[in-house]
Amino acid sequence: MISDEEKQKIKADIVEKINSVMEKNGESFRLDNVNILKTKETVKFMGNYRVYDRRNYDSVSREINSFLKQYGDVDIKSKKIRDSGMKFTTVSFNFEL
Repeated sequence: MISDEEKQKIKADIVEKINSVMEKNGESFRLDNVNILKTKETVKFMGNYRVYDRRNYDSVSREINSFLKQYGDVDIKSKKIRDSGMKFTTVSFNFEL
């Protein structure tokens, strides 16, 4: 089991990396938090982000996904959304340590 200090470091690294990739690609979305679910055997990290410019989706998701995969098996799901005239792709991710 990982320590609380390690959990907070991983959480901060994920937020920093995702926001850095978003800023670099001119995306307005910023990730505020990553949720942590602690069970007896594992710790699960969960989060989601949005890509508003669909032309950026491939490069943004490729860079973020490769970063997240350094933690092991990552479950990544994306869905195109059209809400009240807004178009974006939402991406959720989670992994266990």
